[in-house]
Amino acid sequence: MRFTADLWTSIESIYDAILRHPFLTGLTDGSLPRPSFQFYAVQDALYLREFARSLSIAAARAPRDEWIIMFNEHSAGALKVERALHEGFFKEFGLGAGDVASTPLAPTNLAYTSYLLAVAHAAPFHEAVAALLPCYWIYWEVGKAL
Repeated sequence: MRFTADLWTSIESIYDAILRHPFLTGLTDGSLPRPSFQFYAVQDALYLREFARSLSIAAARAPRDEWIIMFNEHSAGALKVERALHEGFFKEFGLGAGDVASTPLAPTNLAYTSYLLAVAHAAPFHEAVAALLPCYWIYWEVGKAL
């Protein structure tokens, strides 16, 4: 646990900035403009598609059967569970699946997902896991904070 604690200590200022980010504070207190949330929801759906692909690539490269199963289950879950959540928002926004699919990835989203896919494809397996892990950790910690 010392290694994990050291990692969290090393990013305290970054994590604090995440919790203070205007998007997150606006989402929490209800002041986030609707267009900002709509942009986020669409980009999140597009992100999760690429994140799921990265998980599937990690599954294909995993050295243990149970890890193959886990990564594939997480990949499917990222698409199935989150899609159900997003579809409710998209219906409210008047967006169809084609509208979302034809939306380009925002530059930061493209950069991050391209990195995840590149590492999942070409880096050693342990580096792919290290690249994927922050998504889980940050969402978990932010969720607990909220």
